[in-house]
Amino acid sequence: MRADILERAGTKAPARTRANAAEECEWLIDNSGAYEKILRSISEARRSIWISQLAIDTDCIAYGMATSPDTNVAEALVDAAQSRGLEIRILMNQTLLLDTVKPLKKWLAARGASTIQVRGVSRFPQLLHAKMIVVDDAELFLVGSPFVNGYCDDPHHAPTDLRRTLRELGGRPLHDVSVRITGSAVTESAELYAEWWKSAAGGDPSISTPPARPNTPLNRKYSAARLVATSPATKARSGKTDILDACLNGIARARSLIYIEHQYLSARPVVDALKKALDQNENLEIIAVLNQNPDITAYRRWQNDRLSKSGLRDHPRVGVFSLWSTKLCDDRIVELNQIFVHSKVMIVDDSWALIGSANLDGVSLHSYGDDFAGPLARRLFRNVRNFDVNVVIRDGVDGVIESGTVAQLRRCLWGEHLGLPPRVMATRPAKGWLAAWRDRSQKNVSALSLNDSRHRFHGFVLPNSSATTPAKQLRAMGIAERENSPKLKFSPGWAEVYLSPNWVRNMFL
Repeated sequence: MRADILERAGTKAPARTRANAAEECEWLIDNSGAYEKILRSISEARRSIWISQLAIDTDCIAYGMATSPDTNVAEALVDAAQSRGLEIRILMNQTLLLDTVKPLKKWLAARGASTIQVRGVSRFPQLLHAKMIVVDDAELFLVGSPFVNGYCDDPHHAPTDLRRTLRELGGRPLHDVSVRITGSAVTESAELYAEWWKSAAGGDPSISTPPARPNTPLNRKYSAARLVATSPATKARSGKTDILDACLNGIARARSLIYIEHQYLSARPVVDALKKALDQNENLEIIAVLNQNPDITAYRRWQNDRLSKSGLRDHPRVGVFSLWSTKLCDDRIVELNQIFVHSKVMIVDDSWALIGSANLDGVSLHSYGDDFAGPLARRLFRNVRNFDVNVVIRDGVDGVIESGTVAQLRRCLWGEHLGLPPRVMATRPAKGWLAAWRDRSQKNVSALSLNDSRHRFHGFVLPNSSATTPAKQLRAMGIAERENSPKLKFSPGWAEVYLSPNWVRNMFL
């Protein structure tokens, strides 16, 4: 079946390879769709569910699903364990700043769910940031968000939604991307999970280690989906920086387009590689969708510094954009809010994609210290890095048969962001992709400025500004405050801009 037909149907596009004709890659854009697929797999699981997560709030509800009612995620896991006797393992953080294990264990004990095994990774200041679910050794989900209510959203990204709590992101809408994979990458993920699970055991003999996996031969060279990981070093092991290696490899192979949508872009090696790619290829365009007000506010300064000093922000073949949502009433925009970009996606030439839990920052790729400017912090946090997992998808390159699955992801994302049918995004315009993005973003600037029935805001895209607050960012775009200006729903004060109070509170409470 052709990828464009699958795209319209909202189903999976098979990524078949020489090695494994059963490999499939299914993009799950925004969390309502991702939750629906995950909960369906949980309800149909027959043997095991292995979960690695940053956090699971026991009141987290999967909202807005098309085929099932709102569902409590933790309750769904308890039901799977108690009604079908599944082996369920949950791996989360148990550090000085972030202990998500203790409240979950207490909640499970109160429900008599003693068969669900929960272990904590205690590697302060490093975190288990990887979000993956392995079901029945048959399918793998790389999940974009923690199971926390502040991250719930759907493709409409309403400026105000009472289902989203204010705690994490100030109630902002959230855009994220997850992926469901079958084939050889599932075996790789089970091996990685078993390694992390054993390292978190702490020598506790009362908790058995995962059962041995069958020795399945993997042809990684010709596999469309290849798992890559970041992990901190130990006394016995040097750790992993495979995600950074994959990222730099993908950038180096780019010829016409690099598309990035990420929570953060601060990793110096990545920025340097992007600049080098532009210098070496005069036909290359880079389109980046980034946050202007990250949840950890140091990243705003780091990101702006990297973009400015590298020349990427003002480069003629680079476009940096942000996402905003609007609410209409009587043909006038009455509410406006930033959309928080939580996805971690890089696409190169419609033939290569990198997606998972790793941000484009030092702590997800190689060394947190590398993000800092001061010598003390650079030394203190040198080689500090989290546990992260990504997947590289190759399509029509390196011996992998072309399926169109990477192009499908790009078209679906751009269709949402630009407010255009995905099929329109199939063929590169004569003036290039970047010109189309700039045209749409400037038309949206005009729609906000005029705010009348003759000028429509399409999609969510606007220019990205280095100004400190949403109000100043709008003014930097040329959108002056008028009598009929929409109400700005996220308007952080000085403390929120410079001190990350929400992030600090979430760590300690």
